[in-house]
Amino acid sequence: MKIVTEVDDLVKKMKDNVKKMQEMMKNWKKPLFERKLKPLLPEDLEQNHSSSVMTKLEDIKNHGKEIHKLMKDTAENIKPDKKSITWLAYVDYVNGLIVEGITEGINASLAFLADQISISFNKLHTLPPMFDIKVDLRDRDVVFDPSINFNKQGNGIRNIVYKIVDDFISIAIQMPRLDTNTGDYLVEIKD
Repeated sequence: MKIVTEVDDLVKKMKDNVKKMQEMMKNWKKPLFERKLKPLLPEDLEQNHSSSVMTKLEDIKNHGKEIHKLMKDTAENIKPDKKSITWLAYVDYVNGLIVEGITEGINASLAFLADQISISFNKLHTLPPMFDIKVDLRDRDVVFDPSINFNKQGNGIRNIVYKIVDDFISIAIQMPRLDTNTGDYLVEIKD
């Protein structure tokens, strides 16, 4: 009976640790982009985003450290042969949960950003434009300042939106892998 109780305790510990990991990863679904309720100059929007996203990415990095601690705690409790098929399958299972959490976090941020740049969403929710852009007529050409396309200076609207999207994808590089303790999860996200 003692062995059954010990095994039951170990299984509960493993389940509790996985549950704690999943609770942390739920926070990754909060959009990394924040929108002000007034139009901003593109450089101001980019600066606001850069300052707010660093804190959120640091939180994700700290969650990664906690997840590693929980895995270590699990290993110390069950004392597995770390090369056994069973342990490697468990690590692979948790890796899958992490990839899922990262993917859901990136998707949530992308969906939020897509809504924010959607004309129909903004009209429906009576939101002002996100960017303050000047439009001029020069020699029969419509010219946007700053450019709505990519530009060499890196301050075009597309440049800024791509930088924001890159920040979303960087969730995948905030913690080392569980299976190797080196590298990150970017390969899985790109697949």
